[in-house]
Amino acid sequence: MLWLLAGYTPVYSQQKLEITAIDSLSAVYRSNLNSQPKIAKQAALAWLEAAKNSNDQLQQAQAHYALANLGNSAGDYQSTVANIQETIKILKALNQKDGLSASYNLLALGYKNMAEYPKAMDNFLNCLKFAEKENNREQQANAYQNIATLYILQEDYKKAAENLDRAADLFRELKDDDGVLTTLFNFANILKEQGKFKEARKHYQTVLKYRKREGNKSVIAYVNMNLSQMLLEEKKYHEALIALKKTLGLLQALQFKSDIAVVYNDLGLCESKLRNTQKAIFYFEKALKIGEEQALLQYNSEIYSNISQLYNDQKNYKKALAFYQKAVATEEQHNSLNKEKYVAKLQERYETQLKETRIKLLEKEQKLSDAELQKAALTVKRQRVVRNAFIAGFVLVLLTLILLRLFYIQRLRIQKQLSTQKEENARQRINQMMQEHKLSVIKRYQEGQEEERSRLARDIHDGIGSDLAGIKIAFEHYLEGAGAQPNAKRLLGAISNVCIDVRTLSHQLHPLPFSKIGFSSFLNEFIDQVTQKNQLKIQTFLFPEEEIDELPDELLADTYRIVQELINNILKHAEATSAELQLTKHEDHLNIVINDNGKGFQKTKKQGIGLRNIRERLQKVNGTLDIDSSSGSGTSITIDIPLNATF
Repeated sequence: MLWLLAGYTPVYSQQKLEITAIDSLSAVYRSNLNSQPKIAKQAALAWLEAAKNSNDQLQQAQAHYALANLGNSAGDYQSTVANIQETIKILKALNQKDGLSASYNLLALGYKNMAEYPKAMDNFLNCLKFAEKENNREQQANAYQNIATLYILQEDYKKAAENLDRAADLFRELKDDDGVLTTLFNFANILKEQGKFKEARKHYQTVLKYRKREGNKSVIAYVNMNLSQMLLEEKKYHEALIALKKTLGLLQALQFKSDIAVVYNDLGLCESKLRNTQKAIFYFEKALKIGEEQALLQYNSEIYSNISQLYNDQKNYKKALAFYQKAVATEEQHNSLNKEKYVAKLQERYETQLKETRIKLLEKEQKLSDAELQKAALTVKRQRVVRNAFIAGFVLVLLTLILLRLFYIQRLRIQKQLSTQKEENARQRINQMMQEHKLSVIKRYQEGQEEERSRLARDIHDGIGSDLAGIKIAFEHYLEGAGAQPNAKRLLGAISNVCIDVRTLSHQLHPLPFSKIGFSSFLNEFIDQVTQKNQLKIQTFLFPEEEIDELPDELLADTYRIVQELINNILKHAEATSAELQLTKHEDHLNIVINDNGKGFQKTKKQGIGLRNIRERLQKVNGTLDIDSSSGSGTSITIDIPLNATF
């Protein structure tokens, strides 16, 4: 399908009449493209003229494309190349990417038919590149299919089949039956070139059936041409002659000149095989006339050779030589030694048929020359093998050295990483041991403190406490006999207060297990005693008290020591008149907040023993401490102790 038919709606500043004319002409071109190319060409030329009059460059590009497509069908490949180059030039000037893939595809077809295969391949690859950018899968399929035809000409049937498979997959994906049929036609061409005529004929008949149904005269003509050529190769010359004449009529109606030249050549071959030499020469000369007009060099060489052979068979060596020289001039890849040898033979036959001795001598010289050439070729081949072996060995050694170098560098890198990892592990183990040692020292220090407190508490309770209790009892007995005296009662009250203070001091130094007396009650009692003896007013909030009292004794003991240390710091340093203590049990931690309205302190100031003791206790239980204080603004201390710590 042509890119110019793909949904384009033109917008012009010209009169509606001109727009209608362009649309009508493009419609006439499309409807007659495959059936009446002469009418289609007239419409395309008028289309181009109308587009130029309306100054519509995009329509000019499409009209040039239409003319290029007609030239390709009719065998006027120079016209194809010239018109499609104009199309590409206009599209690039308009920065119009849509249509470039189709244009490069058609340009490549023109070069292919002119036997300029490198240019053809370059432009097929350009087609693929722009088709991928446009996401035009139809043009990708067309490009793969046309690349396959190049490989068929080079007799590389494997690569040709691979590209046809790619094209067929894309056409099936697009549900493009026309494309699938074209691919099938090219598969049949491969089978034909491989001499598998039965299978090829089956595919050609399938394509012919569908093309006859849709009335595509171009493809019908091409299928008949290939069927005729197979009959010729099968040496069925009478059948081939009938089929070729039928094909010739179809091509003449379509005015496909290059294909007409091919059929004339095939007719000449057929007549020559039937020994109708004059008819054969007639057809060859008609083929040559078209080939020279259309610059069909790849066909002209073959036709020249065929005519030369006919004149040679008739012993008309002068004409045979003339036509063979023309064949040589148009055949670029022919072996020069063989050409000179054959020309020499023709010249000898033309001059005299009695110089056989000289001919034999020339043949012997040629054989000697061939032998020398073969010897030189073998020497060059041997040198090439030695050189390639040396290069391969050098490359192998170089690759081995490179790999060894890479492995050595990789090994050094791994060793360095291992060394670094070992150092890091050792550093982590040392830090861990130092941390564990520090925690152990703190724990032993606190345990020593607790043991010392316990000893002092026992000494106070069992020693001083017992002595004071005995003094109190003795004094009470004394007062019972001496009678009531005011000073004596005051003294008894003082002794009682001392006994209470001693008992309180003993409990504070080493409190009883909180599970027995209740931590909340004990803490509140401690706060009451502090407020009674000082001017500091402390508000206490414990929530929820029942859950706090159920916490482990060791945790409560640490909490009590921390609160005790914080209260003592306020009494000693803060000069505060009021404070607030909050103790809250959360799901995973115990939160302690204590605020005062004292003078505060600078955080940069060296910390005292009290705060250091608190930090050591928190370090043991993985707790955190946050202090918010500044001079003259009071102090707020927040402590969190995780409840999942091991006590």
